[in-house]
Amino acid sequence: MRIYILLSTMMATIHASQVTFIVDMSNQTVVAGNGNYPAVYISGVNINGPSGLEMNDNGDGTWQLTIDLQPGDYTYKFRNGYYDYWDSPGWEDDNSLIEGGCAFGTYFDRQVIVGNNYQTEGPFCFESCNSFCTDEPNIEYNLIWSDEFDNNGAIDNSKWHHQTQLPNGYSWYNNEIQHYTNRLENSYVSNGTLKIVAKRETFTDQGHTKQFTSARLNSKFAFTYGKVEVKAKLPEGVGTWPAIWMLGQNIDEPGAYWQMQGYGNVSWPYCGEIDIMEHWGGNQNYVQSALHTPSSFGGTINHGGQNISNATTGFNVYSLEWSPEKMIFSVNDLEHYTYNPSVKNSETWPFDDPQYLLLNIAIEQNISPNFTESDMEIDYVRIYQPSTLTTNENMIPSTFTLHQNFPNPFNPETILHYDLSEDSFVNITVYDISGKMVRNLVNTDQSSGYKSVRWDATDNLRKPVPAGLYFYSMETKNFIKTKKMILLK
Repeated sequence: MRIYILLSTMMATIHASQVTFIVDMSNQTVVAGNGNYPAVYISGVNINGPSGLEMNDNGDGTWQLTIDLQPGDYTYKFRNGYYDYWDSPGWEDDNSLIEGGCAFGTYFDRQVIVGNNYQTEGPFCFESCNSFCTDEPNIEYNLIWSDEFDNNGAIDNSKWHHQTQLPNGYSWYNNEIQHYTNRLENSYVSNGTLKIVAKRETFTDQGHTKQFTSARLNSKFAFTYGKVEVKAKLPEGVGTWPAIWMLGQNIDEPGAYWQMQGYGNVSWPYCGEIDIMEHWGGNQNYVQSALHTPSSFGGTINHGGQNISNATTGFNVYSLEWSPEKMIFSVNDLEHYTYNPSVKNSETWPFDDPQYLLLNIAIEQNISPNFTESDMEIDYVRIYQPSTLTTNENMIPSTFTLHQNFPNPFNPETILHYDLSEDSFVNITVYDISGKMVRNLVNTDQSSGYKSVRWDATDNLRKPVPAGLYFYSMETKNFIKTKKMILLK
């Protein structure tokens, strides 16, 4: 069996990029190689001969190697054990990588497309397309909110808010140079997809004239934990900066939807920011995911990405799986970054409260002089949460948590989800804006697990309550949490 790394494009004038390869060997008996070398290797541009390059033991079942590679397309495999020309048992076997999954080419190799950014390949389970070798619970998800963009014309204003107000009075953040508008020219639905359009045009708003326009949408839905899927085709052009991302519902930002609903009480980055997908036109086809927290923002170190060959010419599914323990980012089910800090506190993990979605194209100052117009086309946006059918006795929450109600705003009823990490007495109560108790929903001992309770917008006498802002509070022996919800009539 022939194993190789193929450098398909190499330009001497382009600087090499750091690429980190990680393989999970926890399901293998690691075999010592010749010369007492650690027995996991990766082949690389025939460096060190066909036996590949030695990897380093991370001590947690994974092995890692970081090397510099010129931009281009490569194939590679991991190896366990001694090198015996092209034969097993050392190399990942041909039949172990599922063709049509992570396998590539005649020899069922893995593939990496190296761009101009630092990137990470893996961790991959040895001889598998999976990220890790350990078995995790198979979580079934229920769809809880979506927009399939099946109408034509303006966006559904029951689901989306146009954020147009200049937050500092004269411009947007990050030296962006566009106006965001609520015009059909910059956002509309047709033929089953949403178009967010960035344009070069002279446009005056809020007393300031700018040379570019675009759109920035806020979802009128916020949630805690779950899975997000957005199927999108990205704009192209140096200076374009499309993003699919999330901010804490509690962000204090002028003009943001939830700020105007009375939720804004903390500044960025204390609200937390989750960047599901960012793409810079100056680095064509490289997409990145990142987390901004009080412990890492601006030049954050919490990020990862991958190259998508058709990012601007075809549709791809950008995904986030968000649990109380970690966040996993992927494109077309191929994972490229996991955020799981060992210490989770307000500095590293401001992600136990609701977040809402944002869709936008920003314009950078280095916009190409040839740019006139480009759009981000979105086929659907879907948000899921774990099915109660998958929450059994073997899936005990790690913490006490009170989630945001769903739906919110609501009419005529809503569901409050909460997690109990141990058996406890639980009290859940609804209050009006004056602090008067409206309805006691739970007041009993409960076993640990994932729980929910329904409120039908009635008081303790089962009489309907008026529309408005309400608070709901959960209290156990060592936990108290209060959240807001809005009843519409």
